[in-house]
Amino acid sequence: MPTHAELRQGVELSLLLLLLLLGSLACLVPPWGAAAVRVHPRDVSNLAWLASEWNGFNGSDTWSLSYADCRAMEGIRCDRDGRVIAIELGLKNFQAPIPAMISRFTRLRYLTLLFCQLTGPLPNTLCDLPSLVSLNLGGNSISGTLPDGFSRLVSLEYLWVILGVNRISGPIDLLSSLVHLTHLNLRQNFFNGSLPSELGNFTTLTVLNFDGNLFSGSIPPSMGEMSLLQQMVLSFNQLSGTIPDSLGHLRGLTHLALAGNQLTGSIPDSFSALDSLTDLCMVHGGAWSMVYLVPTPSILMDNLLSGSIPTALASLPKLRAIMASSNQLSGSIPAALGDLLLLDYLSLSYNPMSGSIPTAIGKLTNLMLLDLSGNQFYGTVPSSLSDLSKLQYLFLTNNQFWGTIEPITRTMRNLRMLFLSWNQFSGRLPSPASSTLEQYQVDTNFFTHGEVKFKNCSAVTWTTDANCLAASASVCGRASTQRTAAVCAAFCGVEIGATGPVCGGHGYCSVNAFIGEGECVCDPNYMLDSSNTNACVAGATGASLESGSAYVSLWGSASVLSNGSILLTTGTPNQQGAAFASPTLRLFHFPDKRSRCGTELGFLAAFSFAMTPGNHGSGGEGLAFVVAAASPGKGASVGLGGVGRRSVGVEFDSVLSVKHSDPNDNHVGVNVGGSPVSLASATAPLILNDAQTKHTWIRYDPTSGGTLRVFLSSDPVQPLTPTLTASVSLCSILKPTASDSLFLFGFVALSGSQPQAHTILSWNVTTDATTLAI
Repeated sequence: MPTHAELRQGVELSLLLLLLLLGSLACLVPPWGAAAVRVHPRDVSNLAWLASEWNGFNGSDTWSLSYADCRAMEGIRCDRDGRVIAIELGLKNFQAPIPAMISRFTRLRYLTLLFCQLTGPLPNTLCDLPSLVSLNLGGNSISGTLPDGFSRLVSLEYLWVILGVNRISGPIDLLSSLVHLTHLNLRQNFFNGSLPSELGNFTTLTVLNFDGNLFSGSIPPSMGEMSLLQQMVLSFNQLSGTIPDSLGHLRGLTHLALAGNQLTGSIPDSFSALDSLTDLCMVHGGAWSMVYLVPTPSILMDNLLSGSIPTALASLPKLRAIMASSNQLSGSIPAALGDLLLLDYLSLSYNPMSGSIPTAIGKLTNLMLLDLSGNQFYGTVPSSLSDLSKLQYLFLTNNQFWGTIEPITRTMRNLRMLFLSWNQFSGRLPSPASSTLEQYQVDTNFFTHGEVKFKNCSAVTWTTDANCLAASASVCGRASTQRTAAVCAAFCGVEIGATGPVCGGHGYCSVNAFIGEGECVCDPNYMLDSSNTNACVAGATGASLESGSAYVSLWGSASVLSNGSILLTTGTPNQQGAAFASPTLRLFHFPDKRSRCGTELGFLAAFSFAMTPGNHGSGGEGLAFVVAAASPGKGASVGLGGVGRRSVGVEFDSVLSVKHSDPNDNHVGVNVGGSPVSLASATAPLILNDAQTKHTWIRYDPTSGGTLRVFLSSDPVQPLTPTLTASVSLCSILKPTASDSLFLFGFVALSGSQPQAHTILSWNVTTDATTLAI
């Protein structure tokens, strides 16, 4: 398969040749009735001399005195005085440099020599053409540096020295005075040095392309002043530093390419103002040889960009491509991207992103490519993706997706490539009804059954290896190598060829590195069946409390809103608020009243919250989820210290307290006994006080001395990896007895010296009488 660069260069070559052909026809076929233009005698001799310099010019016979009519001369245009103003040739075999005598064409305005096998450096005399407006030397073998006098070409508007094997090198400071340029294309040469800040003076520039050179240093902020710029291509250089916010001022920008550099930092929020942008791409050029046929893409690929995908990108209504592969982007897929109804291409592959696929992605009915490979995405694939009838490429390889996907792919009739390998998909094999399918890769999952029929087996490259398929489940009459029955059984009891859902259909199987060791993690309100640990059942032997179904006791500034949410603090400094559910829940069972802790129960607390203000680092004291033997007393502090020594809290803290040994101003911690010093802490994967909804799961496993795991996400599906894990024994901290085994669950919050509002949007606490699978 050709590489990305080869195909891209082939397409550009074809386009250039087409333009050359059209231009030549325009020169050689004058309009009907046009009068003959006799070439000035001086330029007739100049043309003859030029033809003698360029051996192999098969059209030079039209440059003789017998063809004094300029219209009949190949690639030549003249003004009314018969002076040559344009030399436009292509596909020649000159194998020679541009001769120094080129300066004899004193009125030359357009010099186009495409793919003419020119060699050597550019002559200094080229700079003696004061009227030169356009210089196009693409596809040759020109070397050396820009001539010293290049800055004298102040009339130049169009400069192309691209493609082919041109190897022009050196800095481009000499271009700084060419402020009338509208097109500047130096791609695929050896230009180096830093980008001059004077580029900001090019206020008439519409196209800037420096792709494939050796430029280094940072992107000058002044480039945000090129107010007419439509295309900026700086890809595949050695640029470093962050992307300037000023690029968000380029309101006419349609294409932006910053691929293949060493850029760091996040995608600027100012990009939300680029409302003319049609393509935003960040794909790793070397990640795979598959070519994304994105029309005139803008590229930020193969950098070190970090942070999350800005939700503000959803405000760019013309956006057709987001290609964000192989950076260091984190966070989840913003659901707001579903509002980009013109989007054709979405690639976020090979980043450390997580979360599930938003249902809103199903609204992108123009989508032709969806590539989420090589991340930490998880969950089921939403059924809304079945609406993507135009989808041609679906790449979900090497994530942690689970569940069945067959009904979704059934509607994808234009699918060309389906890559689902290295996930936890189960159930029926996907069987897309596409007559154009070329590659079908579903190996290393837990599919158990299904029959796949391709329209043309010989046209499809496929593999179904390393699943749990029965021998009868062949593809195109060919069987594949499957996992052993023991390995499949270890995946939450999956049987070879089974047709039933995993974990009873109410959970997922958590797998360690895809080696077949897994256990069911049940959905909220479901627990492991005590008689079958591979099934999740409702109404387990525990109890449950949830928002809207339990009475809530309030302290301090806390109140219950009309929608059922709990407002702990209102945004005023120095407020304290707490809310605890009633009735209490039993955490310990004492069949033998003489035992120390009896039978300790596990619990799952699932809740969502929001904290303001939006300025990271300037918030109040945060909030905490608390399990306690007693609620705050009258007049007592409602912080962690106010709930007594028999308590365990999980804090979500947005302020740095050195005396409390906080790791930073955005962390999660486990605190016991009312202490403000955390027993264990970790940096939160999200900004806690940005006023956005945070989803939290706190799971307590009483086995092996007790383990508390905290999961945090902006997505409503629990991540597979916890934000924080701490060894905690509720027995030792809560000190239960047979007559004192009921405990309170609730929330406390402090605004501190800064205005901070804390809202509990929804909550659910469930205990069970079996060991909770984490």
